[in-house]
Amino acid sequence: MDMVAKLPSTEPLALQQQQRQHQHQHGLRNALIYRLLHSRIFIATLFIWCWTYLASLSGPEVFTQVHALKDSASILLSGQESSWKSIQRSASQQYSPLSSSTGSYATLRLDESEQDHPHFNNKKRAVTATPSISEQPLYDLVKRRLPPAYHETFIFTLVPGLTPASATNIHDTFRVSNRDNGTIMIEGATLSGLGAGLNYYLRNACEVEMSWSGDRFMDVPNTPPAIQDPEGKGVIRASFVPWRYYMNVVTFGYSFAFWDWKRWERELDWMMLNGVNMALAMVGQEYVFREMYESLGATRQELNGFFSGPAFMAWQRMGNIQGSWGVTNDTRFKHDWIDSQWQLQGHIMRRMNEFNMTAILPSFNGFVPREFPAKFPHIKFDRASDWDFLGEVNSRNTFISSTEPFFANLTSRFIQTQSTLYQKHGFAPTTDKNYYLLDLFNELRPVCTKQECLRSVTNGVMKALKAADPKAVWVMQSWFLLQSDIWKQAEKKAFFDGILEAGGGKDAFIMDLYSEVRPQWEVTEGFFGIEWGWSMLNNFGGTQGMYGALDTILAGPFEGYRQTAKKMRGMGITMEGINNNEYVYQIVFDIPWESVEATDPEHSKNLTKPSSGQELKQSGLNKQKHLEGYIRRRYGSHRATPTVLEAWETLSQTVWNCTTGQVGQSRSIMDSTPGLDMYRPGFMTTQFWYNQTRVVRAWNQFVGSVDISPNKGKQHSSFIQSFIGATIGATSGKPINPTTQLAVKEKYFLLKDPKAHKTGIAESFSSKMREAIRSTVEQGHRVPPEEFLDMDIHLDDPDPPMSNSSLRYDLVDVTREVLAAVVIPGLHRELVVAYKAKDLASIRSWGRLILDCISDVDRILSTHTHFMSGAWIRDARVSAKFDNATTSYNDEDLIKYRDYVEYSARNQITWWGPLGQKPLADYAGKEWSGVVRGFYYPRWQIFVNRLTTAVLKGKQLDYRAYLEDSVKVEAKWVSSTSGKNGDGRSAYLVTPIEDTINVVLDLWYKWRGAAERYAETADK
Repeated sequence: MDMVAKLPSTEPLALQQQQRQHQHQHGLRNALIYRLLHSRIFIATLFIWCWTYLASLSGPEVFTQVHALKDSASILLSGQESSWKSIQRSASQQYSPLSSSTGSYATLRLDESEQDHPHFNNKKRAVTATPSISEQPLYDLVKRRLPPAYHETFIFTLVPGLTPASATNIHDTFRVSNRDNGTIMIEGATLSGLGAGLNYYLRNACEVEMSWSGDRFMDVPNTPPAIQDPEGKGVIRASFVPWRYYMNVVTFGYSFAFWDWKRWERELDWMMLNGVNMALAMVGQEYVFREMYESLGATRQELNGFFSGPAFMAWQRMGNIQGSWGVTNDTRFKHDWIDSQWQLQGHIMRRMNEFNMTAILPSFNGFVPREFPAKFPHIKFDRASDWDFLGEVNSRNTFISSTEPFFANLTSRFIQTQSTLYQKHGFAPTTDKNYYLLDLFNELRPVCTKQECLRSVTNGVMKALKAADPKAVWVMQSWFLLQSDIWKQAEKKAFFDGILEAGGGKDAFIMDLYSEVRPQWEVTEGFFGIEWGWSMLNNFGGTQGMYGALDTILAGPFEGYRQTAKKMRGMGITMEGINNNEYVYQIVFDIPWESVEATDPEHSKNLTKPSSGQELKQSGLNKQKHLEGYIRRRYGSHRATPTVLEAWETLSQTVWNCTTGQVGQSRSIMDSTPGLDMYRPGFMTTQFWYNQTRVVRAWNQFVGSVDISPNKGKQHSSFIQSFIGATIGATSGKPINPTTQLAVKEKYFLLKDPKAHKTGIAESFSSKMREAIRSTVEQGHRVPPEEFLDMDIHLDDPDPPMSNSSLRYDLVDVTREVLAAVVIPGLHRELVVAYKAKDLASIRSWGRLILDCISDVDRILSTHTHFMSGAWIRDARVSAKFDNATTSYNDEDLIKYRDYVEYSARNQITWWGPLGQKPLADYAGKEWSGVVRGFYYPRWQIFVNRLTTAVLKGKQLDYRAYLEDSVKVEAKWVSSTSGKNGDGRSAYLVTPIEDTINVVLDLWYKWRGAAERYAETADK
């Protein structure tokens, strides 16, 4: 069957290119006016002499514009400085070379093919016209994020030719300078440069910044301060790579799955401030695929078996899985979800276009519904390999090889469908080139592994892309190359040779996804001449373990930059999940703006700097100074005490600087199915590489810095320590001190049932409020979800700086790490020893302590929304809506729809699949309140009970029976939902009810002795 005749016309792409060329003429005229307006004397004279002449050249439209500004010259000559600010603002917004009355315009921009670094290509860089936008999005960002006192502070000015006197840092230049009237001028070669320039001002003049966990923008000085600029020339900076990119395909599952536009808007603002100018744009792509497959005869029911549930679409997109599990007859809900995600993508793309960010869009990668072989019997289809033992129903996806003509046909059809829909809905990207993500073998075995076959596969993909869109650039993640049993050097070279032979040397871009641990650029000679980017992965499954490889992060990008092939064109972060290890991600985004010549002088000494341009005046990257600046911005200078800085320095040398070769963060045994032997290898091993004694000492310093009580360091003689001492004494046959025995007896009621452990609410609460909250936490599972969503429970913020969200986030995070990584494993070791000795009393004692500590982990997590499962579940339920429903729905339908999405959310962070205790179970496990209390705690409780029963009966632990009991409890939690009706339903709070600092101090006094003891033991 010849499908080519059915493909839509490619006219929209060609028409778009013609429109851009036509718009270039208007843009150049406006560019001239823009230049005039930024020289006061030039305006005052040239406007008086030549305004009529300019108008006659530019036509009636520009004649009107120039005439309206003629009076500006007299204002400038009269010296009315206060009027100059408003004139420049008007000029920047109305007469920028990046604006016109038609809304489309041209800017002078370096041709991508000519943007090579001077040290490997010194030819003159060409200038071309490309679509762009005005500076207005930066003014809008300021109004969204900063206090009103700053709304009129900045003058943003695009200066496309702005470059420093550097042989290396030449991309997206910005310059920040003070104006005489107190305003701040931020000039940038691109909008990305302007965003980075604004962030430079906020970080260096105001000592604040934005992060995932919060910001301190409300703490900026009341009067906008000037930037430090002793020479009065302004501070100039530039990036040594043209692309700073963001996201991993699976981040859209582990972190972004249920975001609304408000959350996306904040993230895009954060990206803009960090100079990100390239990002994946994967939301809503199922809408496009559905449109294409329905045009080929697929039904909604058939597509239901192809598309996965809301929390798992990222893996279906890469061909790992297909269909859903756990919910029957979800066709209607799934397609409503697809519709709502398409609407969300419209918001995201419009903002990305406003920010001039390059969106990496999806492309056809060969995977099709399983019914296609029957629909097209004359075409050869194959089955992908099984992924993580999910089996025939939910894996082994059907695909067509790129060597088949039908692959090129479907590629063209998909790209044309996507382009048409984007234009129809008004958010088509406006970039010189169109970037498409296409991963062929993500954790899958190729059907053929012979070199010639691999070369043909990639050659076919490259040709199909270029035939569908001549401006196409193939983007891929290098993750698949880690399967070393398949991808030997010869196979790698054959794979990339296929791209090069199709002319894809500069029409392909490789995100070296795991550069900080397994850099593929090193073993492929810089991907054999294909452009690539240095990436930091750092996180698996969106889990919270503290991890980083700082030494490698600080050196690796510069090593990649000077690599012989000279094809490193970007840097980015490609974590599987966000909201963890914020410091190491921030430093990756900061590195491109560091001077290569200053940081790596030995390898830069033979480079020739341009004879013109402003000097960067940068010193080399200093880890210590960078860390200190980060803490001052994060907490405020008054909080960055020597003690806090020392604690952070210790953390940067331990948890964030893995030097043992471990490939990823460790995870606590608390998150795993309990057993006697809790060692788990792999990407998230249960073995911790760092010196635990030093980490506990840093915890002591950090928590001690917020202890402002009169009896600092002396409160609450820990009964836990007394209990541990008594238990150890009893085990060894030593007599227990009577005082200790009495203390243990008095406090023992707290250990009988950890659920009965009082919540320790801040003392500002009345006893009635405390009891009400305790009741809510312990028994409030049946509160209707709508009431949880609307609950307005807030603590009065203590005096600054305690109100800092990032400070509270870090206190929770470090406390979580110590309890989960040090204390609980230590208690587990004691439990195993007691079981092997058949010491029933000690088994019960250590078991109670483990459960009590798990309960306390849940308690501290519940004090910050970033660590609360209620927020994840709330977002999932709220994302289920019938915006464009074609059929009628009632309230019960909406509840079922929300239950469906909630099941997907719960399943991902626990079972990750249709059955529990399979290879993917707990892979995306979260140390979140609610999950810890509702999912981890019960299976540990069953485990302790099983151990006790075994010793009582004089038998060995029946581990199979334990697993059977445990999986039943797990299933109950996974299938429970927050809907209004029915039994077995549960909901979790979304707003903290205890104060972080009070709880941290409480748990510090309670567990620090145990932490010190078990850290010392682990380090021996």
